[in-house]
Amino acid sequence: MLASHRRRKTVSLVGSSKIRRRIASIGLCCAGLCADAFATPPGRILHEPLPPGGPQSAHSDRIVGDGTPGSLAAAIETAAGKIDRPRQATPGDDTPVYRPAPPPRVGLDRRTGADGQLHYQMVFDPSVAPFKREIAFDTVQPDITLAQSGRGLRALPEGPQPPRPGHELFWGHIKVAMAAGQHAVLPSVAPTSQILQWQAVPAQKLQFFRDDAGNFTVQAPQAGEVDLRFLMDAPSGYFAAPLGTQRKHDDPERPRLDPGLQARAQALWPALGVDAHMERSAALTRLAEWFRAFEPGAPPLAGSDPLADLVLGQKGVCRHRALGFLVIAHSLGIAAHYVMNDAHAFLEVWAPQENGTGAWQRLDLGGGADTLELHSAHDKHLHQPAFRDPFPRPPAFADQTGTVLADGRVLQTSMAGAKKLKGSEQLAGAPATSATGSGAPGRVAAEGAGSAGDRREGPAEARRTWLAQRAARLAAPQAGPGTAPEPRPAGHPDPRRPTATTLSKAAPMAYVGEALEIQGTLSAPGGKVARQTIELWLIDPARPLQGLLVGVALTDAKGMFAARLGIPADAGLGVHDLVARYPGTPAQLPSDSSER
Repeated sequence: MLASHRRRKTVSLVGSSKIRRRIASIGLCCAGLCADAFATPPGRILHEPLPPGGPQSAHSDRIVGDGTPGSLAAAIETAAGKIDRPRQATPGDDTPVYRPAPPPRVGLDRRTGADGQLHYQMVFDPSVAPFKREIAFDTVQPDITLAQSGRGLRALPEGPQPPRPGHELFWGHIKVAMAAGQHAVLPSVAPTSQILQWQAVPAQKLQFFRDDAGNFTVQAPQAGEVDLRFLMDAPSGYFAAPLGTQRKHDDPERPRLDPGLQARAQALWPALGVDAHMERSAALTRLAEWFRAFEPGAPPLAGSDPLADLVLGQKGVCRHRALGFLVIAHSLGIAAHYVMNDAHAFLEVWAPQENGTGAWQRLDLGGGADTLELHSAHDKHLHQPAFRDPFPRPPAFADQTGTVLADGRVLQTSMAGAKKLKGSEQLAGAPATSATGSGAPGRVAAEGAGSAGDRREGPAEARRTWLAQRAARLAAPQAGPGTAPEPRPAGHPDPRRPTATTLSKAAPMAYVGEALEIQGTLSAPGGKVARQTIELWLIDPARPLQGLLVGVALTDAKGMFAARLGIPADAGLGVHDLVARYPGTPAQLPSDSSER
């Protein structure tokens, strides 16, 4: 039994009760700003808010005038009005050379505090700031770093292309430094975009490419700086669309993780409220709600599994949210891309539409930065999605505010003020429960708790019921996405080997926000069990059906496991059972430490 309580000078794992830092709503942050908060004249708003209602009125974009090979049409008609083609760069103008510089490694980090000032180069008109696509990652490696699969790289059609039904139009304009015969990154709007027209100065023959993850590149026969203007389309449903019910598995990628990483991600499913049989829209909604609840702040206490620290700690900015979401989505077999640019990281997911078929849809999880400066913002128009964002908007996502600059000019935004952090309301006034014994691993007396004689047998039996239900649901072998488990015929015993999970060390008292050291062993007849995942659960006897998965650990070659856990504020104050649980494998039965 573990008792958690609060010291007056102790900061909880979830954080203090107020945010004292202003957080930008776009950039690394991104929730979207309200259009009426800007002093910019109508038609020249320089951001992309998430519409408060919807759907918006449909609009059919069209090209004004025809483009011939090597030339551009005069204008496009969009929901934002008529937009003339970009002006050609002139010698001495301030258009920067477009040089995307993706980091050599994208993976876990513990820099979870808010960022300072971020810079975003605007390329498209209508503006999709801060969501231009530069690099998209579609593969998660065993060490939780990201990679581009490189699948399906192919040349795009040459010559002018007609607009496609259901697609919106966007002018693009960059200066790009080309090396002869080499691929240069080309920004894009959506993974399935097409380049309908383009013009290069000085004139030369360019070839455009796209891979299956929607990474665009351009290749030139000779080196030099090129002023490139182009017209690109994107499907309206990519920006936002109502979610439908999945009727068939038309996922184009069907991602799979390394088995070891799959086990670690799968151990987190219960805490997130997802499983392998969940309908895809419901799973995406639940994951969006969880990862949008992240907030910038001090990193969670380091445990034995960095993935669990990231996901369960709910701390970080856009890159932490997007990375955690991507790993869990891939563990569920859901195609998703981690997309990044010079100021922001966001996702695109294969989501069911209202007709039941899937399509790529952008999903922004938010982030955090003090200031975002938009460059090349002059005369850009606002892009307004045709539908409202269909995903939940928890307070941590919706309340972020801060400073936005456009070419050095401060854009006025409304401030929502400080807000309470997720779970902070649990730090005071939580009901205490009575203790049962003291000193044994996994059993700790609470500050202010009653005596052992006050304890009733009901909660203990309820905990066992809860564990049995959890075991029935989570015990391996887990069914893969889109499959159903085989029922066991009545009267046939489980042939798997029994196991024993033992907690050998756990402090009898823990403070919210401080580290709790635990150690234990997983064994089976004939020896110890190596390289297996152990779930670490915190269970309140008064609410036994609301157990919290607070971490996972891996057994070593001798079957031993250890972890350093932080007690989450969500657990409340009082007495809890600390239970180590082994979910089992196709060859071994599950077990938990409360059985001993």
